[in-house]
Amino acid sequence: MTPYRNPHAALRVGQIIEAHLTKSGLSYRDLAHRLGVSDTKVVYFVTGRHYLPVEFAKPLAEALGIAQGELIYSILLQYFPKVEVDAIWEAIATHIFAQQESGEDGLDDERREKQKKKRTKSR
Repeated sequence: MTPYRNPHAALRVGQIIEAHLTKSGLSYRDLAHRLGVSDTKVVYFVTGRHYLPVEFAKPLAEALGIAQGELIYSILLQYFPKVEVDAIWEAIATHIFAQQESGEDGLDDERREKQKKKRTKSR
């Protein structure tokens, strides 16, 4: 079975990159350097010729000042139908909300703080 690909979504991701590149004042070369790819690869992402991998979401969002959630949602639309992306998005939101409600998120912060204190004391 051929994997799902949506060329219109790839073009939309490229439009988002282009618009934010213009606002940020970064060049294709600057962005390519930050992502660790060639200038040509950035051009391919912007033109929709290549699909932007999810692993580039965070560095791209940071480089261009894009809301990471908006960017990831658009990236996922390249690889999955909208119905599936919406289901994934809802599942993630439900999971995060459940963690916050149960206080699990706070426990992770407490563990990190304890580990940080242990490392500081051992030095």
